[in-house]
Amino acid sequence: MTEFHFEPSNINVPAGKAVFFLVNAGANASHNMIIRDSTGKRIAGSTLVSVGDSTVFTVDNIAAGTYTIFCDQPGHESSGMIGKLTVG
Repeated sequence: MTEFHFEPSNINVPAGKAVFFLVNAGANASHNMIIRDSTGKRIAGSTLVSVGDSTVFTVDNIAAGTYTIFCDQPGHESSGMIGKLTVG
């Protein structure tokens, strides 16, 4: 995670338990990763990761499908911090 994107921005994981290793490699802002489904419903979200820090974000039971990932800090999603999560 950096200002303002995810790398990679397209992630593929198997259905069920998904483990994400989040590293904030940015220089200016804290970031998180939120997962929402196609209806806009928030499925899961990580803690806020400070500049230079990392965290493990685990989603215990995610169903097959296509989701949006984004950072919900003010202005980050609209600045391009958004991506696609494919589960299947």
